[in-house]
Amino acid sequence: MGLGVLLSYLLVCYLFFYCKCMEGYQKLSKEEDLELEEQLKRLNKPTVKSITTKYGDIYDCVDFYKQPAFDHPLLKNHNFHPEMKPTSTPRRVSPKKKSRIPKLDYKPVRIGLEGGGCPLGTVPIRRTVKDELITAKFHSEMHASKVNPLDVPGFPGVHYCFASSQAAIDYDGVGGTLSVWNLPAQAPQYTVGRIKLRNGDESMEVGWTVNPGLYGDTRTHLYIYTNASQSHCYNAQCGYVHLNPNVPVDSVIDPVSTYDGEIYSIDLSIYQDAATKDWFLKVFGINIGFWPHKIFTNLGNTATEAEWGGEVFSPPKIPSPPAGSGHLLLSDEADTSRDAVSANSHIVVNNTIMDPPDGVLEIADDTDYAVFDKGDVGGDIHYLIFYGGLGGAT
Repeated sequence: MGLGVLLSYLLVCYLFFYCKCMEGYQKLSKEEDLELEEQLKRLNKPTVKSITTKYGDIYDCVDFYKQPAFDHPLLKNHNFHPEMKPTSTPRRVSPKKKSRIPKLDYKPVRIGLEGGGCPLGTVPIRRTVKDELITAKFHSEMHASKVNPLDVPGFPGVHYCFASSQAAIDYDGVGGTLSVWNLPAQAPQYTVGRIKLRNGDESMEVGWTVNPGLYGDTRTHLYIYTNASQSHCYNAQCGYVHLNPNVPVDSVIDPVSTYDGEIYSIDLSIYQDAATKDWFLKVFGINIGFWPHKIFTNLGNTATEAEWGGEVFSPPKIPSPPAGSGHLLLSDEADTSRDAVSANSHIVVNNTIMDPPDGVLEIADDTDYAVFDKGDVGGDIHYLIFYGGLGGAT
């Protein structure tokens, strides 16, 4: 039996096993079924308006005060409102002068709902049916078990290629300009490019992903992931408060980059309001929502680590999907016109945007993936990190 045939056979076997697992997940007790029905009621709130995207996703425009975040037990008594803004905005330290001023010839992705989005005072929440809720729960729990892969050497299935800043400072934010790609993956595989903040077992992240099991398609989506104390979930289901009426946190990202072609990017950042300690999420410099500090324990105060890069998952013994741009990444040949990057990579300390301090770690667990920290190269690229790989690890 040839290698290609064997690998195809293994993938088919695992997908069969995965489907059986999902069937088992769907064989719920009466109590579990009632709990899911209650969750659906909390998610699918009365709507002011519904928007169907060209991809077939339905977003309901829900009153700000009725969004799923406020079903969180720690947010029952709050004073949040639709016009929430941070009390302060981080400022940038003047960049160092460089002899060469490289340019980042990227185009911004299009993101947001058609037709102007939802009315003011409402937020877009993706309509969910029971099967999707079961699938989301399965994938959230699967991702949560891998949220700290370095804590479990050789954790089966997860592979990563990211740069990590772990200096003995309080990280009040992280940000970067990520090139966005669409890579092949089959459920339950996923591939992501993201920025991330961590403190112990808690984390929050934002980026782009191809995750067929979660979204039911192979398109590239925006996503957030929250790991807070005992709760963990994708997107808007466990305490994240959405503000923007036009940009859902799980929307399709389009167009995406092509190797040796047009490169498209998205500007992402997470930073802590100095006064309230809440964590705000910015997309292209616009505050679209925030994580209230009270849903966290460790991250309720500060973060201790910042990351930029990629992560993939595939079942054990099944070749892993590609990361980044999906091509072989070599340090001497890394190129912003072909390879996945986090440009303008930065942290926030004391309300000041700055480069990561010396000692950034390059973490890749397999030779099929790589990450290269190029430091501050100047120009509008600033601090540059390459990451990616062909995939194929087992």
